[in-house]
Amino acid sequence: MSYFADLKDVLETYLEPKQVSDTERAYQVAECAHDGQMRSSGDPYITHPVAAANILAELHLDHQTIMAALMHDVIEDCDVTKQDLTEQFGETVADLVEGVSKLTLIDFQSKEQAQAENFRKMMMAMTQDIRVILIKLADRLHNMQTLGALRPDKRRRIARETLEIYAPIANRLGIHRIKEQLELLGFANMYPMRYRILKESVKKVRGHRKEVVEKVTKQLRERLKDTGLKCQVIGREKSLYSIYKKMRDKVGTFAEVMDIYAFRVITDSEDSCYRSLGQIHNLFKPIPGRFKDYIAIPKANGYQSLHTVLRSKSGLHLEVQIRTNLMDQMAENGVAAHWLYKTGNSTHHAETKAREWLQSLVELQQNVGDSIEFIENVKIDLYPDEVYLFTPKGKIIELPKGATPVDFAYAIHTDVGNTCIACKIDKQFSPLSTPLVNGRTVEIITAPGSRPNPAWLSYAVTGKARTNIRNFVKNMRHDEAVHLGRRLLEQSLKFSIEEIDEAKRQHITEVTRYPSFDDLLAGIGLGKIASALVAHRLTSDQNKSKDTAKEVDSDEERSPLAIKGTEGLVIKYARCCQPIPGDPIMAYVSPGRGFNIHRDNCPNIQRAHKQNDHYVPVEWSDDLEGDFTTELRLHVFNQRGVLAQVTNIIANQEGNIINIDINELDGDVNILTFRVGVKNRVHLASIIKKLRVIPFVNKVYRYPDIQPKGHKRVENSH
Repeated sequence: MSYFADLKDVLETYLEPKQVSDTERAYQVAECAHDGQMRSSGDPYITHPVAAANILAELHLDHQTIMAALMHDVIEDCDVTKQDLTEQFGETVADLVEGVSKLTLIDFQSKEQAQAENFRKMMMAMTQDIRVILIKLADRLHNMQTLGALRPDKRRRIARETLEIYAPIANRLGIHRIKEQLELLGFANMYPMRYRILKESVKKVRGHRKEVVEKVTKQLRERLKDTGLKCQVIGREKSLYSIYKKMRDKVGTFAEVMDIYAFRVITDSEDSCYRSLGQIHNLFKPIPGRFKDYIAIPKANGYQSLHTVLRSKSGLHLEVQIRTNLMDQMAENGVAAHWLYKTGNSTHHAETKAREWLQSLVELQQNVGDSIEFIENVKIDLYPDEVYLFTPKGKIIELPKGATPVDFAYAIHTDVGNTCIACKIDKQFSPLSTPLVNGRTVEIITAPGSRPNPAWLSYAVTGKARTNIRNFVKNMRHDEAVHLGRRLLEQSLKFSIEEIDEAKRQHITEVTRYPSFDDLLAGIGLGKIASALVAHRLTSDQNKSKDTAKEVDSDEERSPLAIKGTEGLVIKYARCCQPIPGDPIMAYVSPGRGFNIHRDNCPNIQRAHKQNDHYVPVEWSDDLEGDFTTELRLHVFNQRGVLAQVTNIIANQEGNIINIDINELDGDVNILTFRVGVKNRVHLASIIKKLRVIPFVNKVYRYPDIQPKGHKRVENSH
């Protein structure tokens, strides 16, 4: 019971004895279930759920949440069922544990699909009870704190997922405290070298900054005290990750970013916030256009504060945030403040905004096609960079940057979006594709019986709008779908369908496995098959030029399509396998998105392409020019001048180095990963051949290391 002792001390400060006793019972079940299991670090597994529970206990979460956190892995990793938990602890705790557990009993076609479905399941559980995501965030935070025991590649994968999904979720729920920790740990594990360099650079300038911060803090305190305002003034440091993001986004160099000093003023009331702002603007000159009032118009996650940027007499830039004590607490803890500060009701902004977002997820789930589409739309909503707009009656609507009146219409109500025909921006008629700007008043004009236009998909931004438009298009009446499919196919063909003879129509119908040619047109109209793919198949028999490829097999129904022959279409090269000329390739044709080219032995398409009509054989054109990106991975002994010699060889072989990543495998060996531009597979082979003869190179291979069946990679080894 030693692992529970510290947690028990915290719980006893705010829970009733009976609740602490129930929590201790949950710990005993978890300890028994995880008996004998160890973490990668070598610690007993039970230390992980206890640490996650401790994180939540610091936020004073209720006893059911703490119990679920202690048992959050027992369904997934142990011989314990939801029914067992329901009988012992009640349905609420069992539902929380199941919501956090991953899907382990379903066979998915790819790892990407499995991860997307797990995420979708967790988000849907969160819409039922927001405590699910709080447990998951605590689980992820402790995993990030103990990531050092894993392989470098696994650390990077988990860190990327944390930065792309979990930190933005914490931000969307207003939990700044957890968000900052996740970002810092994600940054340290995703880019360890950048993190170390930036940390050292900040440390070097900290001494001088401390003097400046103390001086400005004193000036602010004295001015506010002289005017009778009770305020707390705090000079604060920017997080390493926020400094890195500003530099990465080309907002400024390190020196320019570090020339900005940040301060927080905490007052006792909203009125004092605005009065403090006036005094501070009298003390230092405000920079025009850099003031934001998030008290009157809170952020999408419920955050409230006044933000202003000032210039001191010596030319320094000062960022000041002014908020009440309650706003400060809400900013740090977001929805968790409901439990931490015993607000008793759900009226504070963070929780209200969170529940509005969760409701939008429910609507998204009802209309979305699959898990991957769902996660893509959720990601859009996780990076809002908000634009604030007004309805004619003065209601504020928050939308992501780049949103259009179509998004505005769907944000008001799905029915308004579906029947939208026009809009007025500041009382002037404007196109529905107009990007909206902060502070505009938008009026949506509707007409009964009107329907969404598929063309809206090209400029709708929000997940709700895009999902509803797609859903409507997919469920159009058959004759409308046929009509739309006919127009789309004729656009791809550049001539009328009437010019296609009956034999070709019959052949393409059989090849695509549709009952009739009209059904094929309906499939195009509903987005089930790409018009470009059908057009190429229809014209391939009569256009056997040098740009089209030979038959793959005599009994193959489809002939490969040369990439050179896909003018006018969007072509993307899959990041998972990074094909280059000379690789046997396969294309996934996505309706409305073009061709995604994979190596034909890529694991992501191996199982699917034989059954999926969206996969077609393709070949490289003979006269393709330019560089194609791939990755080289080298295991090298840690010696002076290694990197210089390797890069010199790649450059001498005319390889274009795009990026270099260095990770330590053990004390003597480093892994160098180069993203390089090469002309083709022969060019890459010549680079690898030159690298293999270097004495300190232990292994060199292309990454990912996908080999044809029966082929073994040859590595040099010393």
